[in-house]
Amino acid sequence: MDKFTNNSFFMSALAEGNEKAFDALFVEYYPKVLRFVMCFCHDKSEAENIVQELFMELWIKRERFIKIENLDNYLFISARNSAIHYVKQSLVCSDEKSACNVQSNYISGEMKLCYEELYSFIMSEIGSMPEQRRRVFVMSRVDGLSNAEIAQRLGISKRTVETHISLALVQLKKLLPIIGLLSIMAL
Repeated sequence: MDKFTNNSFFMSALAEGNEKAFDALFVEYYPKVLRFVMCFCHDKSEAENIVQELFMELWIKRERFIKIENLDNYLFISARNSAIHYVKQSLVCSDEKSACNVQSNYISGEMKLCYEELYSFIMSEIGSMPEQRRRVFVMSRVDGLSNAEIAQRLGISKRTVETHISLALVQLKKLLPIIGLLSIMAL
């Protein structure tokens, strides 16, 4: 709801520890975030644990609320990261073959198709970025290189690397409403 994402007074109240503001946030977002996390882990109990931990962490570190510009993005990106971490942990196996079998059994054919289409959609957006921005973003997020390593390899400043990553993330964040809708529709 717009009252949560654009209301600096509400965000200040959360940052100051206003329990009523946090309760309102929880009531508004918990069901949405839970459905979103269920798209990743398909285990309601685990999804509930992930979302409850997310909200607990938000309350513990509520002073950060004053710096959050878009609460929707913050919550759903945090939820996505937690869910992906859970999925990665649940798929860890001793050899590649068993990992592939677990993954194949874990995700239905329709969900695989949905994830493949979503992956293609995101990769298409990354592919549409200017060449240097795309290269920097892939080196950072896919290859796992530090900003200093990227700067050294490409012969650019660390600040330029940070700017490219920032611009790439801004471009990808515009996809969040579409990705969230596709994920919810897949349920």
